[in-house]
Amino acid sequence: MNNLVKPLCSRYGKTLDLSLNSIFFIDPEEFHPFSDIACLNLSSNGMGQDLNGTEFRYLQNLAYLDLSFNKLDFASINAFQELKKLEVLDVSYNKHYFIVQGVTHHLKFIENLAKLAVLNLSWNEISTLTEPQVYSSSLKELRFAGNRLDVLWKKDDHRYTGLFHNFTNLSILDISYNRLITIPDEALCQLPENLTELYLHHNELVFFGWKNLTCFKNLKILDLSHNKITMIIAHLRNYTMSLETLIINHNYIQTLTDAFLIGLHSLTDLDLSYNHIQNINKSIFLSGNQNYLKVLRLKGNPFECTCEIVDFINWINSNNVNIPRLATDVTCATPDKWKKHGIISFDIHTCNMDFTELLLFLVSFVLIVPLTVLPIMSNLFYWDIWYIYHWCMARLMYSKVPSSETIYDAFITYDEKDLAVSDWVINDLCDQLENRGGKHILLCLEERDWEPGKAIVDNIAESINQSKKTLFVLTKNYVKSGKFRTAFYLAMQKLMDENRDVIIIILLQPVLQHSQYLRLRKKICKSSILEWPTNPHAESLFWQKIKNVLLTENISRYNNLYTDSIAVVR
Repeated sequence: MNNLVKPLCSRYGKTLDLSLNSIFFIDPEEFHPFSDIACLNLSSNGMGQDLNGTEFRYLQNLAYLDLSFNKLDFASINAFQELKKLEVLDVSYNKHYFIVQGVTHHLKFIENLAKLAVLNLSWNEISTLTEPQVYSSSLKELRFAGNRLDVLWKKDDHRYTGLFHNFTNLSILDISYNRLITIPDEALCQLPENLTELYLHHNELVFFGWKNLTCFKNLKILDLSHNKITMIIAHLRNYTMSLETLIINHNYIQTLTDAFLIGLHSLTDLDLSYNHIQNINKSIFLSGNQNYLKVLRLKGNPFECTCEIVDFINWINSNNVNIPRLATDVTCATPDKWKKHGIISFDIHTCNMDFTELLLFLVSFVLIVPLTVLPIMSNLFYWDIWYIYHWCMARLMYSKVPSSETIYDAFITYDEKDLAVSDWVINDLCDQLENRGGKHILLCLEERDWEPGKAIVDNIAESINQSKKTLFVLTKNYVKSGKFRTAFYLAMQKLMDENRDVIIIILLQPVLQHSQYLRLRKKICKSSILEWPTNPHAESLFWQKIKNVLLTENISRYNNLYTDSIAVVR
């Protein structure tokens, strides 16, 4: 903080610099020959003197006094009272007096300095004072950094909330480096109302009471950098119309509310550097006549360079706002291909094509996906879809098929157009079941037993209804035919209407390999699905299995794991 005042020293007139010596005691007579000096620098001397108001009595023209980096004692209210023209006093880094426990800690000497305009009390570790308030009508600038306002303004202790309130002419206040986690509302609003500059940087603020800015009608500069603030309140203009510079770099801000700058015509300089901002909506900073920003600092934010940042880039290009080091330091953090590249170099042309690309994608998707998926679904699951559809339609639309007395043991349905299959059914299947073995089985065949001239659907329905079982001889061509679908539907209708499972399936060829119905049926009643054996020696066993299935009820051969659920259905 010395750097803020030392350059001013020589401007006041003759200067005497005695800094960095070993002056442990101030003897007034030593300064008698220097009565005309205007600036005296006694910093870094190790003085531990108790000032009583006589040490500088010969320096009546002294306007600037630097006593920083010493061990001075300010216990006397008369300290510096002899300096009637003193305007700048630097007593920073004199913490020895303020950290000693059990003694009074005064700042009352300030009240005797009628011309004092600048006071530097920084880095004194001030955590307790004898007087809760100090008065001064001349002081314009107070540097109070590096002290312990976190202790003076601790929760439930209201003694020092008005510590600076009676500095009625104060316009610049620096209370940075005070370890503040929060600032009580009453303490913030009791700061001098004429403040034009308020410095709160390098504290630990998680939240700042933005609404308390209404207490400062003339505030132009607010420095909240190097804290832990996460948000800026929306509609900031509702709380201040004078703020020109807002410094809030090195915080934890991730998003900016859309409305936080609307109507805030006074704000021309905004520093958001080194926060966690990934994207900025162009409406946040406004455009055209609504935009009053002249300087916007954004360095060190982890911008996400995707198409969402295009609006902000367009805002930069269309508004005359100075963004320092835009090309080199305002860079992308993600994705990897744009990492460490300036956001201004992001290729917005690729994003401008997004709508066209999306339209082309949708058109191609609508064309390609159905053309690809439908043939596959038709090939793999056509039968399953057909079965589910017709099962549902049967439940909703069809009435019960009237039952009649059974005449046949089984109705055999097959592809009569396939000569090989017809030959097998008549010469092999019928011969084995009707003519051989001890128990003859009576079969119903289309060519032999159907009534001529009658509709096919009626014949199928009557055959199924007059037979104890319906035996489907399946081949690849037959499962695609309408006759098979009709017969299967009517057989399923018997199950739904009469709770009788009459379906038996013989697979002459590997068909319906992906049918969920066949898979489920194999689990419930595996013996009702038979495959023509590839080994000739197994044919006798195959004929015996068919006879056993035809002569017994399917339900008696259900898997026990499914018995309970089937009983519930019945």
